[in-house]
Amino acid sequence: MLFTDIEGSTALLGRLGDRYAEALAAQRAIIRAAVSASGGHEMGTEGDSFFVVFRSAADAVACCVAAQRALAGQAWPGGVVVRVRMGLHTGEPVRHQDGYVGMDVHRAARIAAAAHGGQVVLSDATRLLVQSRLPAGVSLRDLGLHRLKDLQVPERIYQLAGPLLAEQFPPLKSLGAATSLPVPATALVGRDGAVERLRALLARPGVRLVTLTGAGGIGKTRLAAQVAAGLPDEFPDGLWWVGLASVSGGEQVLGALAQVLGVREDEGAGLEGTLLARLEGRRMLVVLDNAEHLLPGVADVVVRLLAASDRLVVLATSRERLQLSAEHVYPVPPLSAADAVVLLQMRAAAVGVPTGQPQILDRLCARLDRLPLALELAAARLRVFSPAQLLDRIDSRLDLFAGPRDAEPRHRTLRATIEWSHDLLTEPEQALFRRLAVFAGDCTLDAAESVCQPEPDALDGLLDKCLVVRADDAPEPRFGMLESIRDFAAEQLAADGETPGLRARHAGYFRTLAERMDAALRAGEPEEGPVAVLAADIGNLRAAVDFGLENGDTKVVRQITAALHIYWDIRGLYTEARSWQERALALSDVKDVTRQRLLSAQACTARMQGNYMAAQAASDEAASLAMALAGETELFESLQVRVDAAESRDDLQEAESLLQEALDVALAAGNGVGTSWARLNLVWVAKQTSCYDQADDLLAENLPFVRGLGQIRCEGYTLASISDISVRRGRLLDCAAPALLGATRALQIGDKYLAASCLDLFTVAVAAAGDQRRAAAILAAVDGARHAMGIEPDPDDQALREQVLKLLDQDGRDFALGNTEGQALDLPAALSLAASANLTPA
Repeated sequence: MLFTDIEGSTALLGRLGDRYAEALAAQRAIIRAAVSASGGHEMGTEGDSFFVVFRSAADAVACCVAAQRALAGQAWPGGVVVRVRMGLHTGEPVRHQDGYVGMDVHRAARIAAAAHGGQVVLSDATRLLVQSRLPAGVSLRDLGLHRLKDLQVPERIYQLAGPLLAEQFPPLKSLGAATSLPVPATALVGRDGAVERLRALLARPGVRLVTLTGAGGIGKTRLAAQVAAGLPDEFPDGLWWVGLASVSGGEQVLGALAQVLGVREDEGAGLEGTLLARLEGRRMLVVLDNAEHLLPGVADVVVRLLAASDRLVVLATSRERLQLSAEHVYPVPPLSAADAVVLLQMRAAAVGVPTGQPQILDRLCARLDRLPLALELAAARLRVFSPAQLLDRIDSRLDLFAGPRDAEPRHRTLRATIEWSHDLLTEPEQALFRRLAVFAGDCTLDAAESVCQPEPDALDGLLDKCLVVRADDAPEPRFGMLESIRDFAAEQLAADGETPGLRARHAGYFRTLAERMDAALRAGEPEEGPVAVLAADIGNLRAAVDFGLENGDTKVVRQITAALHIYWDIRGLYTEARSWQERALALSDVKDVTRQRLLSAQACTARMQGNYMAAQAASDEAASLAMALAGETELFESLQVRVDAAESRDDLQEAESLLQEALDVALAAGNGVGTSWARLNLVWVAKQTSCYDQADDLLAENLPFVRGLGQIRCEGYTLASISDISVRRGRLLDCAAPALLGATRALQIGDKYLAASCLDLFTVAVAAAGDQRRAAAILAAVDGARHAMGIEPDPDDQALREQVLKLLDQDGRDFALGNTEGQALDLPAALSLAASANLTPA
């Protein structure tokens, strides 16, 4: 997908006046000439902008290079210079009426909008397809990761560079370099020296891992955020914050990092392999916050991260060191005496309380060990107590605190301060305080009210007293506790005996939330909204599933797992998805809609992981179950028989009518295989009547549909049909890519018949490119495979073979050599031979 528009068009209009129309017409002519020469299809034009789609990324790049060079050489009216920005992205948008829709279209437009006039930028997805097929002299320049408007995941953007292409531009007009650092609500007090020392340490060559250690509430998280925020120039590939408080196991750490980085599993590579490959060579800072509860597993993850890239640096916060040889440990001390007083005064001023008595304040801070969290809690009480009264009460509480005699003094101080703050709460506030501990991390207001059922104003009271914090970096405000406070709240909840009932309400709430977001996604709502909601609560969803497993509630486990399929797919978290899906399917063999959806999801996940046999098996079972549940099995099968009869007597009108009815039945029943069968047969009918545009529309609709369901065989047949349409239109070289991928898919599931058909199609392009020997070898290999299968080519296959042979010199030496060589090849060997073909016309 290509988006273009003129930079500064309003200013140009002001300078040129009536002659702007002349400049606009010239710009349009140049763009359209380049699009036409590169085989592009113009989808829309508005003002000075274009939206164009191409069959291949290489064609799109060639178009941009030709257009920019022509624009640079154009003599513009009034002596102005017209500069056009261009952005490319490759994806799978959905056909809609006369155009395309979907997140990939939005991403392409946002990428283009980040560029400057004269600049051509492209996404990483496009870069992967064209890096070995760039025009002569053209290269790619990595511009790094960038945050783009309305997109949750940062995009790595590249720029085309080369002869006659402008190369020097200002920074991209994005939302800035990629970072996921939290934005603190208040200024950091003190720590200036620590911040500078830590930044210098992290920037020092050879330093790979720094761990901030210290008691809970001492300010490790806040210090880490301040340190990281000052290092964007040192780490051009981003500053990435991974909060681990809601992560329950070391094996989930890589998934959390992948989600932050927007990394999706590559087909067949697995999440870890994809993530570590993406990190290779990157100069980035990864902050792992609150790591202590995941030891020692998180330490193993850090070792793998550091091994993936010798330029990656990890900054961790933990109550204890990770105990790795590369580790530099920085114990975070309490605040200085002066800084502690300043913090207490600032927090008191924030709630409208003036503070005098500096000596009392100093004693109060000293009694609280100058721990930032303890000071925050104490400051919240200065609206009720004077500093002297506060000191008296805390003094008595600390003296009475009965903790282990060998407990670290600062831990004892913090616990006593939290306990004292808790005891001053009203009864409704105490109830909500302990119940909020049921959440993994934080929650929305609706979740808190539904699960905890608080009294009015209880949440406001906890916020006022700094026992609950509010965050606004998600789709809606979220409320949670710092880890030290949450630990105490969890103790209170366990002691009160409310845990079982509260966890059940929690599980029910998040099952409903997951199903509601899934329904929104399946209804076609823009993905970013529901996915962001699910991402914010993934810790709570995991906790709900854990509850279901512990208590035998298979409904919660199965329904949440089924509902998360699109979330996992969009975020690329296939390893977690596959393990959850297999577990949910094993819990029950009930033949219901939930099982059908789990099977469909498993098929898609297995396909993305490269397990094509498993994908096909799950897809077939899902399709059969869908028809049985809908009660439409017999009707659909009868329509299939009637279609076969109509096609056998060449009654194409009757066949088309029956196929449309079958398509409606399959769609209504959620039968993906049946839907694809009906569309592909409608394509066959369209081909018989040379209605190629109609066939193209059906195929463009079917390809993302079957890929989304993990239907490998259906994907292969769709690709074969796309290739066949190219041949029928006379676009012989265009048939190669879909035919090659179709053959690949066919052999991945052992479908030799389909593989033979796709390789036959591929030989059209090979023959058109003049590679006589290779074409003859592939044809001979296909003939041998068909003979071994005991089948003959059907009329369409035979007509295609005759077309190929007309392009070849059957009496020539190259043809004879290739024919002999091909007789010794099986289909996988023939596919390898096809994949190495150079399809540049002789």
